[in-house]
Amino acid sequence: MKTQLKNNIVMLTGCAINKDMYYMSCSFNDFSIDEPYSRLFFYQHKTKDKWFYHDRPEWRVTSTCFQPATLDRSRTVYALSEEGDIEILSREETLVEKIKDAGLLPTSKFYGYVNKIKHIDGELYVCGHQCQVYKKTSANWVHIDQEILQSNPSLLEAENLTLEEQVKLYIHDAISLLDISGNSGKDLYTVGTSGFIAHYDGIRWENLKKITAADLHAIYIDKNNIAWIVGSQGTILTGDHINGFKVIMRKELYIDFNAITEFNGSFYIAASDGIYRMSDLKIEKEPIAAQDVSSIDSTDGVLWALSAYKLMRFDGSLWEEFRHIDN
Repeated sequence: MKTQLKNNIVMLTGCAINKDMYYMSCSFNDFSIDEPYSRLFFYQHKTKDKWFYHDRPEWRVTSTCFQPATLDRSRTVYALSEEGDIEILSREETLVEKIKDAGLLPTSKFYGYVNKIKHIDGELYVCGHQCQVYKKTSANWVHIDQEILQSNPSLLEAENLTLEEQVKLYIHDAISLLDISGNSGKDLYTVGTSGFIAHYDGIRWENLKKITAADLHAIYIDKNNIAWIVGSQGTILTGDHINGFKVIMRKELYIDFNAITEFNGSFYIAASDGIYRMSDLKIEKEPIAAQDVSSIDSTDGVLWALSAYKLMRFDGSLWEEFRHIDN
């Protein structure tokens, strides 16, 4: 009789470090959704004990990112909680910072949760609900979202609204930024819910023309500074802030595209039903079974992909699967 495997750990989001190392945030299947708790794992393929972890109780980690080593700093990984807590982990030390305006705690400005942290051209950026965008300076995390940040109504204004109007204001009218990317700090894009796209030139943000109502989950900028965007219901857009964007695909299925990267001359897309490869604007599904693939990264000649219950690696010819040690 075949033993039924129990999935205790759900792998939520992660980032590649090199061809043999991956960093991810996980949650427990038996935890209440109202109880934030994150377990952060390193997968190290070359070591005997391949899985190493530490916990962040009371954190719901929404994003991780990797910063390569520089002359004055060793390689570092970052983990972002929805409330704007940031863990900074390197060989030398572990630090925790806080984006004070982010989140919904009484000490925040109630802009809402933050969703993504990215290392771009030597700098760190965070984006989130109500079009929050922050940049890390030497002293603090600062807003760079003056043109797009959606302000909260005053308490007096909120009291004068009906319940229906409050729901519309806080849920339906609010934009949540889901990703930020670029090849330099003077050429950034951010995407979010309800087809939102904006471009930053290092000084100000410009809202770009909306061409879809789909939620836009992720953005990749290629070497020619062309943006490739994926989103809900199989949506794929491409373009730039100068020439505009166009829809190149929209699947007539309830399949969400969650992340996109480039590898060996093709684009690879993480999706709710697996992994897709796109070449010459033609898309086909990869021959590997996976569900809820959230992250996909190319580094050091390999492609890493993270799904809910397994980590995958592709060398251009062969897919490898690494099931979580606790599942």
